Amino acid sequence: MDGREWRVQVLGLARLCGPDGQRVRLERRTAALLAWLALQGPSPKFPLASLLWPDSPTTTVRGNLRQLLRRLRLATGEESLVEGDTERLALSAPSTVDAACLKAASEARAHTEALACVDAEDSTLLAGFDFDDCPELARWLDGARAGIAGWVREAREARITQLTAAGDWSAALGLARAWARQEPESEQAGRHLIRLQYLQGDRGAALATFEHLRDVLDRELGVTPMPETLALVREVEQAPARPRPAPATRFALPLSVLRPPVLVGREAAWRQLEAGWEAGQLLFISGEPGSGKSRLAEEFAATQGRWGRIEARAGDRDVPFASQARAFRTQLRRWPDVKLPDWVRTELSRILPELGEPRLLPPLASGAGMLRFYDAIVAALQLLHEHEDISVADDVQYWDAASARAFTFAFSRLADTAPPGGRSLRFIDCYRRGELSPEARMHVSRLVDAGLARIVEVDALTDEDVRRMVAAMGLPGAEAHVEALARYTGGNPLYVVETLKHLLETDSLQREWPQRLPPPGRVGPLIQRRLEGLSPVALQCARLAALAGAFFRASLVPRGLQVTPAEAHEALAELEAAQVLLGERFSHDLVMEAVRAGMGPGEERGLHARLAALFEEDGAPSILLAHHWLGAGWTEHALPHLLASARSDEQVLPPELAAGHYARAASLMQSLGRHAEAAQARAAEAQCRLQAASAEVSPFTPAPAAGPAARGSRG
Repeated sequence: MDGREWRVQVLGLARLCGPDGQRVRLERRTAALLAWLALQGPSPKFPLASLLWPDSPTTTVRGNLRQLLRRLRLATGEESLVEGDTERLALSAPSTVDAACLKAASEARAHTEALACVDAEDSTLLAGFDFDDCPELARWLDGARAGIAGWVREAREARITQLTAAGDWSAALGLARAWARQEPESEQAGRHLIRLQYLQGDRGAALATFEHLRDVLDRELGVTPMPETLALVREVEQAPARPRPAPATRFALPLSVLRPPVLVGREAAWRQLEAGWEAGQLLFISGEPGSGKSRLAEEFAATQGRWGRIEARAGDRDVPFASQARAFRTQLRRWPDVKLPDWVRTELSRILPELGEPRLLPPLASGAGMLRFYDAIVAALQLLHEHEDISVADDVQYWDAASARAFTFAFSRLADTAPPGGRSLRFIDCYRRGELSPEARMHVSRLVDAGLARIVEVDALTDEDVRRMVAAMGLPGAEAHVEALARYTGGNPLYVVETLKHLLETDSLQREWPQRLPPPGRVGPLIQRRLEGLSPVALQCARLAALAGAFFRASLVPRGLQVTPAEAHEALAELEAAQVLLGERFSHDLVMEAVRAGMGPGEERGLHARLAALFEEDGAPSILLAHHWLGAGWTEHALPHLLASARSDEQVLPPELAAGHYARAASLMQSLGRHAEAAQARAAEAQCRLQAASAEVSPFTPAPAAGPAARGSRG
């Protein structure tokens, strides 16, 4: 698909989706015709029409069919979705119909692609329609609905198993919850939900899920839970415990290794967090990569109230509002019932195009316009965090400057509008030690000096901490290696876990400490050994993902590596089994860094060029295209996109963002000897900076004395 075609949705609410955002409800028989062709393929014309109008004369049936196809063409502006001759009908492009895509993906056992075809909340074929007046069609529909339910169930089961084994419990939990909502009596879905809630540290929720499942089974089916469900619940009740071995061809890591059951060596840090919480301070948690910052933040937040998690990713710094947009999308997925006011949706469409049409908005060239945009951010934050007490932000060292500035303003305004003694949203930010930008580092220091924030440093575990951590995992043979493990890992929790994974995968726990492990205290070489065990296609796939960063999608792999969809799916599954990828992101930044470190300059330029071409086909943002063309060494290709990004930012974002792009373009033009064009870009830069200066609004740069402004220090 080129992204400019009409798409047909017959799973869930039946409708047409146009290339420019149009939505057209499908009439009952039209939807049935498209669903039939999607699942049955090309079909004889008159027998199919007779299913739709079973009691009508032949001439009426033929006339009705002609009118149906004519209305369908008119609805799409004369684009033909169905083609045929005097004898047969077929879909013009089956890949534009969700049911056909689901069928193809299910037959290929491409589970990720299959789930992408369905709505998480309702995958029922022709939902809301019945065909009691068309008995043969109704019988077919019953069978087709059962078949689709089976495909979706199989895809969910496989995908949840993959994600759980890979450690991406949040994504797996989302799938399990959707499954349990659609099939509340499914013990298969219930077991996944119980296991994942326990993995995320919420034992109470896991046990509550079991009680709900038991009630549903008793009320709806008159049965008791199966033995495997009861066995899983006993494991949760007796935590820490080893999971039952899952039937799988790949090695299944124990639950205790996927999430060590005891948080060790963090007693002093916990006391600091408690003191900062009582003082009403913004809490920063800083530490080396892999030191357990996120785990500490999440467990502490869980003791203080309802909490949610947002994150930044490597590459965000280069794209204005990338971090802010991801945070909003995370919250919109978490709280889909929240209704944003129209004016808020309109303003946020500047950074979330799916909420509206940003081209229809006036440029942010005035103080009033910028204030309205920032006020929309404040309103959205209030609504999207209405059911949460704490927001945990991970990897804030990656936050882009535009997002940081927006948060600074927003959280200042939130504090100003909070009622005296009322509940206010609290924040815990995690960042890598030494990796904040200079601007963010200075801002954090000012807040700490003013007593408004507290930095809690997370250091390496002691030898005794490592011993306690390993003992809690309950791995036979592991405690004999504690001394060597502590020395080898330097007490870094992630390194401990990664090393134990390696020993488990190589069946080394019951043997002497290996003599040929990588140098002590470094996980990079250990990850590199894991990468060396990948197939060539999987390794290339990982490298493509590393360069694509936050914009990586599984759909890029077949085109980017010129492999078949089946080969791409196999490579992605291999990366998940090796815990290199978790879905479409890396299991850890250290893994991504190891992947990038293994690339030669020539290979990196080649992959940048492929990504640039692919993103250009997909209509990606201009700044992203410029980034990859520059990475490929093709400056001439990058310049038009860099200028286009500047002009686009000038229309919908604060003008100082556009100024930076104009400045970069001018420098590149100067290096190519295009002096006249460089001068024009410099003039555009100067104009943007003048607009920025005239539009400056004082609340955007609050002083440290406004305590909650600390919360905008994500940078």
